[in-house]
Amino acid sequence: MSNVRIRVAEESDVEAMIDFDGRAFGEPWPENLHEYARATIDLDRFRVAVDGSTLVGVAGSFEQELTVPGGAQVPSGGVTWIAVAPTHRRQGLLRRLMGDLHADIDSRDEPIAMLTASEGAIYERFGYGVASHLRVAAIDRRRTQVRPEFRPEPGAVRPTNLDDPALAEIFDRYRRGRVGEIDRTPARDALVKAQDPNSITVVAHADGYATWKVKAVWNNGHPAHELSLMDLVAITPEAHAALWHTVLSVDLVGPITSFRALAMDDELPYIVDDQRAVRTTGVIDMLWLHLRDVGAALRARTYSTDEKMVIDVDLGDGSERWRIDGSPDGATVKKARTRPDLSMDRATLGAIYLGGVRPSMLARAGKIAARNTDALRRADAFFMGDRLPHCLTGF
Repeated sequence: MSNVRIRVAEESDVEAMIDFDGRAFGEPWPENLHEYARATIDLDRFRVAVDGSTLVGVAGSFEQELTVPGGAQVPSGGVTWIAVAPTHRRQGLLRRLMGDLHADIDSRDEPIAMLTASEGAIYERFGYGVASHLRVAAIDRRRTQVRPEFRPEPGAVRPTNLDDPALAEIFDRYRRGRVGEIDRTPARDALVKAQDPNSITVVAHADGYATWKVKAVWNNGHPAHELSLMDLVAITPEAHAALWHTVLSVDLVGPITSFRALAMDDELPYIVDDQRAVRTTGVIDMLWLHLRDVGAALRARTYSTDEKMVIDVDLGDGSERWRIDGSPDGATVKKARTRPDLSMDRATLGAIYLGGVRPSMLARAGKIAARNTDALRRADAFFMGDRLPHCLTGF
């Protein structure tokens, strides 16, 4: 390990980084996508580990904005491309890479680091907590339709394509109003388009859009094509209903599957004529948060009740105690010395930060120590958001 050094990535590293990432995650990058992948990378935010002249580790972050309760967009470092060569595992290299990334994120005054994890058992020890979840769903299109009172007027949804400039504007409006969502860059959108240049169907509403792919299954004269829903972006309930009406009207389709499009608190089952046709087939972690600057992150969001709450946060190398004077209009957050209402580690604070996980549930799991049961009751209401956090955007 003494020969392994970590440095800022350089242009000459890019091809090796792309090859290393593809091998590490079991999905080699096709040659035609290399330029699109390169366009998403800010080399100053990436680190490479080299043993002699051999690349043995990569880690980076994207400059992103996270929508938090109250609607603020908080500058955040989206940690990504984390991989270590199997020959260099269990030698502390991942911890070194993460330490360098966190120091870089701190230097950019980004109070939150976040990631989506390829494995669920790695990142809690680095201070990350699961703040939002994905609802994996399956719908039998042949069994259900949107109820008549929710169907749109003819012409409310139009066919379009990924080149439509309205899509980026719609998504930007959507993500600013949806807690847990992050921004999308033109480079990211270009990469998505290049991956499937001809197979993605797109429809748009004035306040939303949907994208999907269809795999043909003719089934000996009984077609049951498989529709994979990618995005369903809806700013209003009317757009949500109109887009689902369109998705559920695609001919020849049997099963519809969704990995990210249905929020945990999605109203779809209540606007179709057979709730049971909408099945949740899995719930998995999505966005993991690590509050780098605890005070700044707590100030950035609003709170659902007028309340004073003192929290003690174990940072691993010390602790901080904060008093939050919060309300739906904002918060004053200051260092405190008084007895805490809640005590937890940094990962647990990340889990409750967006309002998607109740403090009382984590207390039952032994991850939060509460002053008393009343403190937990107040904390549940205090940290809760208007809706559960939801993130459609992987990175």
